[in-house]
Amino acid sequence: MKALDTETSVPGDWLEDTRRFWNTDSDSEAKYRRICLDPEIESTTDEGELAALWHKRTEAELAQLLSGIPIQADWTCLEIGCGLGRLMKPIAQQCARVIGIDVSPRMVEFAGEYLRGVPNTEVHLNDGQTIPMVPDASIDWVYSHLAFQHLTLYEVVDRYLAEIHRVLKPGGYCRIQCWREAALPLAERAKNVVRLLTGRERYHGPRRWLWGPGKEVKFGGVTFHPKAWRKLLASHGLRVISLQLGLGHDHWMWTTSRKR
Repeated sequence: MKALDTETSVPGDWLEDTRRFWNTDSDSEAKYRRICLDPEIESTTDEGELAALWHKRTEAELAQLLSGIPIQADWTCLEIGCGLGRLMKPIAQQCARVIGIDVSPRMVEFAGEYLRGVPNTEVHLNDGQTIPMVPDASIDWVYSHLAFQHLTLYEVVDRYLAEIHRVLKPGGYCRIQCWREAALPLAERAKNVVRLLTGRERYHGPRRWLWGPGKEVKFGGVTFHPKAWRKLLASHGLRVISLQLGLGHDHWMWTTSRKR
């Protein structure tokens, strides 16, 4: 597996690397080596136990996702980075329609199987920045979990937020989970001073995951200070009504906003 570098600066290269990472050989690998991965899951190969852990994680994260969202039966919802549709399936029981987008052709393929028999869902492949298949002002709620934390380019985040504003109805809801900024080592703080003086974007530093021996992946995505994140959302016409730190993970940041 190729290590993915958070300092990739070309959107095309970023998309290629991202698709390579998420295009797994099987839905089992997608579930337990990409989407849901923790010590409990890594400690077993029993299919029954894995299925139970998958359900447990999904229920917990669904509760976090729905916090503060008054979902209605006539809503149309959109998930950015839907994977194989594990959150779409239960959400589809509560609304009229759920649209999912993902950059990985394999995830979209797996989602077709996972959501078979759920007629009010649809999944589309996208380019990691835009949502051309969704019309303007057609969505009641946009949500994203475990996706923005892997967006390693600031301009990709910025473009997605512009698209979110475009597709939301006036007053529509947006709920996103991403990384909040944590304390940086001294060397990285020094880089920030230099970059600030030269008028460049701040350096956030790589976050690393070990998927196995010799498989280090630098794929942690852009981090945001809560104040900077609020400001960025506001610049795209999204008014923050709730910001939660540490819900589900010490460095997670959940924000609920509404289109002005």
